[in-house]
Amino acid sequence: MSPLSTFLISLLMAYSALAVHPATLASSVRSGIPWYQVPDLSHFESLDTKNRIPEQAMQKALAYYELYKDKIPNKDYITIFDASAVSGKPRLHLIHLPTGQIESYLVAHGKGSDSNHDGYAEKFSNKANSNATSVGFYLTDATYMGSNGYSLKLKGLEATNSNAYSRAIVIHGASYVNAKLAAVSNKIGRSQGCPAVETRYAKSIINKLKNGSVLYIWTPSSP
Repeated sequence: MSPLSTFLISLLMAYSALAVHPATLASSVRSGIPWYQVPDLSHFESLDTKNRIPEQAMQKALAYYELYKDKIPNKDYITIFDASAVSGKPRLHLIHLPTGQIESYLVAHGKGSDSNHDGYAEKFSNKANSNATSVGFYLTDATYMGSNGYSLKLKGLEATNSNAYSRAIVIHGASYVNAKLAAVSNKIGRSQGCPAVETRYAKSIINKLKNGSVLYIWTPSSP
């Protein structure tokens, strides 16, 4: 089976509420154009003028939003977690679509993705007990109070993150996500796979993203 066929099958097996329309796939295959170059994104040209977000990550996130926007409940925000960046830099980018404003925050990756704890995520997994970050598109779900306080459930929409719900991969605050530590060592602590944020910002971030917004955990090798 060709890489293209494998990719198309993985898309069709995505979370049913946000499955790629077959006509879109067929058009993309016939033209040889990558799926994320199909939607017209010209109306987003004013976003991220400071180039804080990798261009491909931005293009894929916006294209995904355009393809599925009729099925996305929370249309205020798209969030991009640039998992290629070092953890000591703000790499969780909240894009407020109505205004174009971008807020960037520190965010942890999983221990299983950074076994030597150098601040860079190098391995990604969808497996239970891997303690690793899972790349791909997510849809935010409900909030709850758990062992880490106010938290936000995430639904993985791809084969690379389909176990997120059962693995309890959520957004929550954590003391090891610390700006002072980041300033000294250019890295922060690691999670068990969750995109953990600074405790002081957790409630604000969660309230903006809850109830069905798109989160994209991206690396250059993402499909």
